[in-house]
Amino acid sequence: MAALYACTKCHQRFPFEALSQGQQLCKECRIAHPIVKCTYCRTEFQQESKTNTICKKCAQNVKLYGTPKPCQYCNIIAAFIGNKCQRCTNSEKKYGPPHSCEQCKQQCAFDRKDDRKKVDGKLLCWLCTLSYKRVLQKTKEQCKHLSSSSRASLQEKEQFSRLSSGSHYNSQKTLSTSSIQNEIPKKKAKFDAISANGDSIPSSPEMLCPLIQRAPSTLVQWAASQQTLGAHHCPVAQGIDILNFSPDLALDSPGTDHFVIIAQLKEEVATLKKMLHQKDQMILEKEKKITELKADLQYQESQMRAKMNQMEKTHKEVMEQLQERGIEATRELARGPSAFIPLGEVLQEGGESSLHQLLEAFVSAGRVDHVAMVMGLHPQYLSSFWKTQYLLLRMDGPLPYHKRHYIAIMAAARHRCSYLVGLHMGEFLQVGGNPAWLQGLHCAPQKLRNLSEINKLLAHRPWLITKEHIEALLKPGQDSWSLAELVQALVLLTHYHSLASFVFGCGIKPEEEQDVGSSCWAPSPHSDSSPASGDSVGGSGSTDAMQGLEVLMERMKLLQENQLEEEGVTQEEMATRFELEKTESLLVPSSDILDPSLQSNIRCFLEDPEFGYKDFTRRGEQAPPTFRAQDYTWEDHGYSLINRLYPDVGQLLDEKFQVVYNLTYHTIAMHCGVDTSVLRRAIWNYVHCVFGIRYDDYDYGEVNQLLERNLKVYIKTVACYPERTTKQIYAQFWRHFRHSEKVHINLLLLEARMQAALLYALRAVTRYMT
Repeated sequence: MAALYACTKCHQRFPFEALSQGQQLCKECRIAHPIVKCTYCRTEFQQESKTNTICKKCAQNVKLYGTPKPCQYCNIIAAFIGNKCQRCTNSEKKYGPPHSCEQCKQQCAFDRKDDRKKVDGKLLCWLCTLSYKRVLQKTKEQCKHLSSSSRASLQEKEQFSRLSSGSHYNSQKTLSTSSIQNEIPKKKAKFDAISANGDSIPSSPEMLCPLIQRAPSTLVQWAASQQTLGAHHCPVAQGIDILNFSPDLALDSPGTDHFVIIAQLKEEVATLKKMLHQKDQMILEKEKKITELKADLQYQESQMRAKMNQMEKTHKEVMEQLQERGIEATRELARGPSAFIPLGEVLQEGGESSLHQLLEAFVSAGRVDHVAMVMGLHPQYLSSFWKTQYLLLRMDGPLPYHKRHYIAIMAAARHRCSYLVGLHMGEFLQVGGNPAWLQGLHCAPQKLRNLSEINKLLAHRPWLITKEHIEALLKPGQDSWSLAELVQALVLLTHYHSLASFVFGCGIKPEEEQDVGSSCWAPSPHSDSSPASGDSVGGSGSTDAMQGLEVLMERMKLLQENQLEEEGVTQEEMATRFELEKTESLLVPSSDILDPSLQSNIRCFLEDPEFGYKDFTRRGEQAPPTFRAQDYTWEDHGYSLINRLYPDVGQLLDEKFQVVYNLTYHTIAMHCGVDTSVLRRAIWNYVHCVFGIRYDDYDYGEVNQLLERNLKVYIKTVACYPERTTKQIYAQFWRHFRHSEKVHINLLLLEARMQAALLYALRAVTRYMT
């Protein structure tokens, strides 16, 4: 009895001839588990299920390393580790760098230094070698089949000839001969048809030539498309034998990896659709939450409005009762946010939109500080300012919250602004800051103390900042700053330096709950007797102020009419006028009234307290080079740098600059329908001028025509040494202008000063990076 052998899959026993070579599978298992190529490594394996398209080894690697990448040599998607597949990695270690494959022309064939291991003397890559061997094997099988078919036809022919030679069949000789002659061409046509379909190939060269001429048109089209597309790993090249253009070669070539990539892309599309659906659900939930919050905000606004109306009514009744009894109310009962602006005008000029912004500030922060109340005179700007400050202090960023408030304290201390210092000392403790740090800068970490030098320069002389200052802060070490942290710190420093100018320029009073020893501005011996805007102005003073207003209106109109004619001014003349304006700014005196004694809660946060503003151009001294605005602009350089290192802040800062620069109500004093663009531009460019920034396309002669001397004194004092601002110099310029218009000037000062300091700092950062 013949020996039986077990199938490797079903383990049933069969004769040896019934099992396949290599895998030892029975016929049923071969049908149920066909041999397929792995999607990734392209090796053949027994497919256990139709959904299983990768071999066991690749499946294990996918679990360990994830989806593979294309190999940089053979382009097979099997690079699980690094950029090369394991086969190319091992071959490179063993045989050296790869060479160009003579079939596919890709740099993925490894020379084994043994001609016996080459395929017909050709240096082929692994895929081309498999394809070549498979074609040869199939050709041999077809030749065997063809030879057996030829022998069968010869035997049939001999049988016909024997039958036709007998006397019994002589009467049918002609018929038989014709039948045989008709039969043989049919056989030959059958062989040709078989060859044309790729099932068999004739063994003789004579029969091979017409076969080549009748190669499958689809295969030729596939080869032409591969050459036309210029695929990176195309198995078709000029001069290749047409026999190599077989479907097996096409399927085995790396060009089929495109189908794998398409399958992967389909999976990614499905995943992205699923993610998109999830995002849509999240958006719907957030929109629902936003609607609920808006409804809640509206309810809180109505409640707050009713509460304010009730408080106003109660206050009015109390005041009437006091007047009936003959009791005079003290000044503290009418305390307002500013020492320069009467409380009534703050509430009256703000309007409905201002009240809405203040209510939003109250709901988000739980309080409305005096700065917000004064800025509420311009609600459009207050909204932009509030969003920027909220992002700087309360939203995600490189710096922790308590360090942000400590940097604000350091910045405000440079200008002796106890209002901001006290405000952020409380905020610092609320966000979990260490109370010991508030004892002074010497108790803070060294990383924060390292900011003292650049804080000092940004506050008083920003033109002295160089890339060496940036490099010192970013130098690797225990107390080093990252670039993103430093940019946020620079924005915070410039923000609070300029905000200190606004606090002093508008005479902001301390909050009632602030525990400060004195006000945040230096007291003036003439502050009580100095006239406010529109107060105690009479006689010749009032007439002069009215005449000055009319002169200003005429000059603004004349400049706007002659703006096109002024374009003919040469660059040399523009530069001369800028230098003249810079020199004239030295003649602008500043108030010498300054409290010599520094409060202890201010001095402890200062290093080198004597360091202050020094005129950009001083007589008898060599001035630093002028900062040409066209060489480093906010729009082209500063904005993009901040957005790259501190996302979203650049957009909000740019919006804030644009809002205040374009803010206008088309009014000036009692005149309406006025274009104030030339006046706003003159104020903005004059602030930049005192900090050494020059615009080549601006005629600085307009500054002298539009800005009176008292206004220049006020601008330079608030911008350069705000702690010296007094009520007197606030009241001396633009006597017939409303307080809201003077606040508008302070907003222009705030943003122009911040942008100037930021330009110097960001230019140093850019030079460090390049």
